[in-house]
Amino acid sequence: MIKINLMKGDCLALIKTVPDLSIDSVVTDPPYGMDYQSAWRSEEKRFKKIANDKKPFIWFLHDAFRVLKDGGSLICFSDWKNQEAWKQAIEWAGFTVKSQVIWNREHHGMGDLAGSFAPMHDIIWFAVKGNYKLPGKRPKSVISSKRIGGDKLVHPNEKPIDLMEELIKSVTPENGSVLDPFLGSGATGIAAVKNGFSFTGFEKSEEYFELAKNRIEKA
Repeated sequence: MIKINLMKGDCLALIKTVPDLSIDSVVTDPPYGMDYQSAWRSEEKRFKKIANDKKPFIWFLHDAFRVLKDGGSLICFSDWKNQEAWKQAIEWAGFTVKSQVIWNREHHGMGDLAGSFAPMHDIIWFAVKGNYKLPGKRPKSVISSKRIGGDKLVHPNEKPIDLMEELIKSVTPENGSVLDPFLGSGATGIAAVKNGFSFTGFEKSEEYFELAKNRIEKA
């Protein structure tokens, strides 16, 4: 039987409550360090900026390593501007970086319309603790999943459920446990419980905690 544990508060404090060697996979989409501001969803509403997004929010990584079982894994989203900072921080926390995974969003974003290539992908780091073995078929390093349109987003950095399902199933053993210190829209939790994994998640924002909790419970 799967277990679901959702907590509202600062992930740096809440992750301290997770026992050593108790989690199979940490799958997360942390604040990259972009100081991201979403585009206008409508004339009236625009998402607030993500908290702690001025610089790469790497401070959870040492505890993420601690709570993982030997042979556990980390899936961590990043962006191209800060990808090397994230890779270094992941390695300094004790992980071995094994792969860079590319999420092909299928539709490009905005950015500098006159001076840069249209952004169409995100970076994902895959790292492991100890002697890790994939639970099933070897996954490919490029995953195509259509990004969620701005008019349908419930969170500015919301990830598609099918993308999160593919990532979680690729790295987590059967009946395993998944931790996401940054719940956001709850996509990681939804993907985990839909596929029979236990899930622990934290969220600082009361608004997004309630959103994620409702979506995960519905799933």
